[in-house]
Amino acid sequence: MSVSTAPLHPGRRRALPAAAAIVAPCPSADYARALARRGTLAVAVTTSDSLSRGHCSPGTPGYGHTVVHDGGLARTSRRLRSLGVRAVLAGSPRGAALAERLADALALPADPATALRRCDRGEQARVLAQAKTGVPCTWRTQELTTALAWWRICAHPAILLLPAAVGAPAAPVLCRSSREIAVAWPQMRRTAHRYSGSTHLILREHLPGRRYTTHSLTRPAPAGGEATHTITDVWAHSHTDDTILARIDLLPRQGMLARALALYTQRVLQILGVRAGPACCHLIYEPGRGPLLLSMAAAAATSPADQVLQAATGINRLGHALDTVLPPPAAPPTAEQPSAFRHIVRVRLNAPHRGYLDERHLAALRALPTVAHCTNSLIPGAPVEQTTSARSAAGEVVLSHPRAQAIEADYQHIRRLERSGLYGADGSR
Repeated sequence: MSVSTAPLHPGRRRALPAAAAIVAPCPSADYARALARRGTLAVAVTTSDSLSRGHCSPGTPGYGHTVVHDGGLARTSRRLRSLGVRAVLAGSPRGAALAERLADALALPADPATALRRCDRGEQARVLAQAKTGVPCTWRTQELTTALAWWRICAHPAILLLPAAVGAPAAPVLCRSSREIAVAWPQMRRTAHRYSGSTHLILREHLPGRRYTTHSLTRPAPAGGEATHTITDVWAHSHTDDTILARIDLLPRQGMLARALALYTQRVLQILGVRAGPACCHLIYEPGRGPLLLSMAAAAATSPADQVLQAATGINRLGHALDTVLPPPAAPPTAEQPSAFRHIVRVRLNAPHRGYLDERHLAALRALPTVAHCTNSLIPGAPVEQTTSARSAAGEVVLSHPRAQAIEADYQHIRRLERSGLYGADGSR
């Protein structure tokens, strides 16, 4: 669990303003603004090691207070209690485990003993397999010799090597031999340790199925009951022949596939012990095996499509996450009435070479009728690097329209613009 709530300390003589602690805040998830809209004090909790590793700055912009956790749980919890904190929320996957420990120290509902299953891919695979729920064949270890021994007996033609910690900024490495595993191991281990402090990696069978993302909200269980898991939206990923992410499509909720993925996700959330707040699951669908979990992060996952999604469906990614763990705001914002279902596609701009964003081609892209949003990186003349993974895309364009055909026409137009000079001449300006 990454979010918990409780009333303020009853013995206080003077009521404190409502406050929520965001552990390991992520710049892309602006909880400070979301909390300000509901009149709640935003408290950022960072760690001394994250400051030294450059994960965040000492003063977190937008937050009323920043508390640096240096390993002293009692000291940090006393500081949060003095600020009137009512909820503890993981602002990113990095903060999930600490959020549980702090919630427990504040006498809020928490289960820190099982926190690893909500922030570690290897532990998630183990727990789901134990519960006889579909999951890719996975091995978690921090020893190369153990990894190579598993590889020799697993009989898989290829495996993916990646950090066990959910959210670690490392692209999976496809390995087809012991030598390839040994070559990739040191750098992957350093990346894992820098991100999470753990050197554990996982080896996971390589599966060719299509990938999906499900977003969910969990409301705390009433006394003697069970938590309620609601799947808010489901997205389908499409990749190029080079396995680079090309587009992400919002699936209609009433479709059979979306419903099957939602049912599987609800079971995963229950087994992994998510008790409250947002979560994001990455899945793969394998014919004959059904949905399989790749990872679950007990934190909200924001994207450039969030405002478009809210306008089209009413889903407020951060606002609704806060609704599950805090009392309703004194003056709740007027609910937006979404229109009929609109198709939404997140288009990744993948540059085939180094270059720059051509002004004429970029203007033509922005003028397409279904374009609803472009990321800030899409500026005329801005340099671009060759796209080699999802993390190195030149930018993203969000398309939205009631008709799927209109979106598909503009999507193909964008790909033609890429081929005809969107990124300027090869390697020149």
